[in-house]
Amino acid sequence: MERLHLAERLVAVTVRVSVGRRYTVADYLLALLLCAMLGLQRQVEWAALRWDEAALRALRLARIPGQSTWSRFLGGCGAWASHQVRRVNRELVAERRKDWRTATMDLDATVISTRGNPERANRGYNPKRKGANCYVALMGFLGETREILDARLRSGKEGTISAQTAWETFGEARQALPRSVRRLRLRADSAFYSHDFLSRLEQEGVRYFIAVRINASLQRRVGGVTFRALDDKWAIGEFEYCGPKCKTTRRMVVIREKLDPTDPPKKQLPLLDCPEYAFQFIVTNSGWRDEDVWHFYNHRCCVENTIKESQRDFGANHVLSHRYGGNALWLAVSVLAYNLWNWFRERVLNEHAHRHTVAYWRRTLIELPARLVCSGRRRWLKLGRGHPSQPLFERALARLSAL
Repeated sequence: MERLHLAERLVAVTVRVSVGRRYTVADYLLALLLCAMLGLQRQVEWAALRWDEAALRALRLARIPGQSTWSRFLGGCGAWASHQVRRVNRELVAERRKDWRTATMDLDATVISTRGNPERANRGYNPKRKGANCYVALMGFLGETREILDARLRSGKEGTISAQTAWETFGEARQALPRSVRRLRLRADSAFYSHDFLSRLEQEGVRYFIAVRINASLQRRVGGVTFRALDDKWAIGEFEYCGPKCKTTRRMVVIREKLDPTDPPKKQLPLLDCPEYAFQFIVTNSGWRDEDVWHFYNHRCCVENTIKESQRDFGANHVLSHRYGGNALWLAVSVLAYNLWNWFRERVLNEHAHRHTVAYWRRTLIELPARLVCSGRRRWLKLGRGHPSQPLFERALARLSAL
């Protein structure tokens, strides 16, 4: 955090609420970010740190607010505070990847269920708790490094994504990419499929790979597709498709899967009375082979692991306030904390393709038994002799000092 000058960046964040004289806005945000990085996801857990002198010294915090103070701060925050923290995250991502020429962006939306009736939480698409109020988090990811480019909190009724919402999500995530990126590839699920959105991507020269919802128009075209068998289970084909309200013809790749009769039926519309097959459609403007299009789109599944880790280890799906601004701020802070850990694993721990989870590194580097010893007017945190984490600490400190 010192190497990235985060404290100086957070000083520039303003909150349109009185925070008192004891703490500044930067104090709140820095403490909030450190708590998220430690995996503390509740206000009572943040407030408990005020009684832990060793933790405060390790985090270089003079003091930390109590639970009631946290509640007032989150309740008084507006959406403007989350916008500024998201901007800090986008600037850091752009700086980390400033020499890139080609990038892959993934778009996704996840539902955040709520209890009670927090501000701007409405009924919408909520498969886990049908009929309950919820938020929708619209997120953009960098496919090569699994970083979160941007995440914004929207009302639950916006679970059905319009073309304008999809374009706004894409535009805000694109701001996190450096200007050096000239070739951009986009992957998204069927929630982002619309003619207007695809047209705007084509105008910007973006190469897209987007899943398509199954409808009656596609059903009529499947019967005339010539499939090429890949193995005993999978077959692939393609055709030119023009939607019912569209005048533009686009390339459609269709994948046919032969179903096992002993498996439970999949949730999809019946196609031409063929219960033994399941179909998947991908629209693209690339000139790749149909098989390469399918394999490239399937790599989008890594996004689900990123979402799961951000929610489980950083509390990105937690609703901590009755105000929308406080919940949006916590989502922005949890995204920034996830990216900081992601860069730490990559630059300091030298993990690139295969990475341990954040929970593993917390157990290995932070949650260790030690003694707090006072000597020479200083406090020392001493581990046991020959601790298994000692070589890892030494390597990490050497790489951190070289940054």
